Amino acid sequence: MSPNTPPTNRDVPSGPSGQRYAVATVLTLTACLLYLDRYAVNILRPSIRADLNMTQVQFSWFESLFFWSYALCQIPAGWLSDRLGPRRVLTIYIVGWSIVTGLMGVVSTVWGMLLLRFLCGIAQAGAYPVCSGLIRVWFPVKQRGFVSSVVALGGRFGAVLAPMLTAALLSRLGMGWQAVLISYGLTGVAVAIACYAVCRDKPEHPLPLPAIPAQPSMEVATGSTDSAVLAPFPWSAALRSLSLWGNSMQQFFTNIGWLFVVSQLPQYLADIHNIGIEKRAAMTAVPTIAGIVGMFCGGWLTDVVTRHLGLKWSRRLPVMITRFGAAAGFLLCLLPGILNPSAPPSPWLPWMIIAALSFATFCSDLGIPAVWAYAQDVGGPYTASIMGWANMFGNLGAAIAPNIYAKILGETPGVKEWNMLFFTCGMMFVMAGICSLALDSTKAIRAGENRG
Repeated sequence: MSPNTPPTNRDVPSGPSGQRYAVATVLTLTACLLYLDRYAVNILRPSIRADLNMTQVQFSWFESLFFWSYALCQIPAGWLSDRLGPRRVLTIYIVGWSIVTGLMGVVSTVWGMLLLRFLCGIAQAGAYPVCSGLIRVWFPVKQRGFVSSVVALGGRFGAVLAPMLTAALLSRLGMGWQAVLISYGLTGVAVAIACYAVCRDKPEHPLPLPAIPAQPSMEVATGSTDSAVLAPFPWSAALRSLSLWGNSMQQFFTNIGWLFVVSQLPQYLADIHNIGIEKRAAMTAVPTIAGIVGMFCGGWLTDVVTRHLGLKWSRRLPVMITRFGAAAGFLLCLLPGILNPSAPPSPWLPWMIIAALSFATFCSDLGIPAVWAYAQDVGGPYTASIMGWANMFGNLGAAIAPNIYAKILGETPGVKEWNMLFFTCGMMFVMAGICSLALDSTKAIRAGENRG
């Protein structure tokens, strides 16, 4: 094998393959729970606001505070995983956000709810960085795009379940919003137990890695055959990496646009089209389902493009094209009102909007496996930290998004305000596509190197 040739499937020991699949399954289930707990509150919004007397501005801060803490804790979470091992860290995070979710069903004040939402963001911050690091050590290079897409698919399934399951628990089982959140919290504790039982920090039979010339910054100090201490994170190289900055900013702009679908779409369908809660939940789920299809296809696409175009373009091209595609989907939401502004409201109009947003989410999620694979390519043993770095910027975008939405919509938004929001989200994806031109997986993040 050439020194620069990545391992192939036949290089992977056959013995622990069943355990690898079990690890992938638990990580996928974790991602599903992550999004279920995160976005269930958007369907519960009317009930929470009514019972706690929350204003629109207060609820926008309720959404925003989660993403502020989630974003700012990404890098510490990745660092903690790299140092203490992903098994223990991921289990602690799942237990932490599950307890906080359950407590949100008990609190009776606005400030208490805001505090718990802030803590939920801290607890959830480590999930994807830790999952990405586990994928790197459990799966070979040519499978990482696919496995990353499967785990990320779990998150999208959670986003689909959030409105539909929550609406069903409210309307069909007669549960209050407090009982719904408590039940989600108890479910999370069970997932944490499964995570600790199945996951290990590394396979018993490690993947054979390509021979790479020793780098001083990548050396580890070993005290035994079972433990290793990483050299300090290469901050200077990370801060000077144009490629890493491009990835960070494309995630920043992507999340400002994408968050609309899971946070504001239910309110849009209720305010403008007067759609009931169960139908509204089902319609809200459709764009997320389209994203699931895109995510699954994206993993396959990333691996295929890798074999034909190499690392640089197999990450850059999928991300760039999919960001521009998502922008087109949001701009298509403007066409019904522009082409036929005087027509009476049509029952098909909301479905036209759903179709356009589904195209946007399909495109957006089609590029996510390439983003995960990029972090694994350039991060090496610092994958969780690099993943956390870019996720931090992505979630800073999500943190300011609710306040941008509230500013555009006001307290009583009409069609004009919603159209302005569609346009704004589309422009955010255009900016993301431009930033993705900087991605270059051939330039790893290593100490002592000035990389552009």
